[in-house]
Amino acid sequence: MKREFYDKIIYTLTNYFVSFLQASLYFAISNIFLIVYFIFTLINPNIFNLFVLFLVLLPFGPSLGGLYSMCGKSLREKDMFFASHYFKYYKMNFLSNLKIWFFITSICFVLLIDLQYFYLNKTSSGIYIFFKVLVIFLGLISLYAFPINSRFYIKLKDLLLTSIYYMIKKFPLTIMKGALIFLLFYIIKSISIIFLIFIPVPLCFIFMHYDNILLNELEKQSVSNIAQI
Repeated sequence: MKREFYDKIIYTLTNYFVSFLQASLYFAISNIFLIVYFIFTLINPNIFNLFVLFLVLLPFGPSLGGLYSMCGKSLREKDMFFASHYFKYYKMNFLSNLKIWFFITSICFVLLIDLQYFYLNKTSSGIYIFFKVLVIFLGLISLYAFPINSRFYIKLKDLLLTSIYYMIKKFPLTIMKGALIFLLFYIIKSISIIFLIFIPVPLCFIFMHYDNILLNELEKQSVSNIAQI
């Protein structure tokens, strides 16, 4: 009896670990152009180009959306073989996630160009801080937009407004998300690039664990233009 209990634990943990590795690999494959570009710019920083970076970043949105959907399903159904659902959700919500990501990324790049200009030419005015705050604000919106979009069909305008609403309403959660990303940003500097591909999956699981509260709240509300997947 005791042996069966431990065998079951080992079996469960092994399957979760294998699924974790698979999901990380799938996510890396989905962002192969970004990874290759990142490696080449590390080798030769002179080849860095903002427009090329924008293009290779585009697949990141749909892959992130697929990751959120996969994590959400695993948490709801206690599914230990969660990696098998990644490409299903990746394809299912590709356009909606791409639309969100394209909108947010486009604005961020415009703001970053303005930020760079004011930082280099008018540093004393402090205007660049305003653009920096706007970029952070958009980043925080995306931390709610993708989880909500992973579970509901909703128009982009309504999705952004809903994300802003919960970003403010769940302010402690917003701070926690921002602080965790900020912490990881500094940890990443001291680890090998190979380990970077293993960060998104556990990070999405952590975020979705806390986001389930607001998603369940949304599910109970009769919101127009929302149909549960």
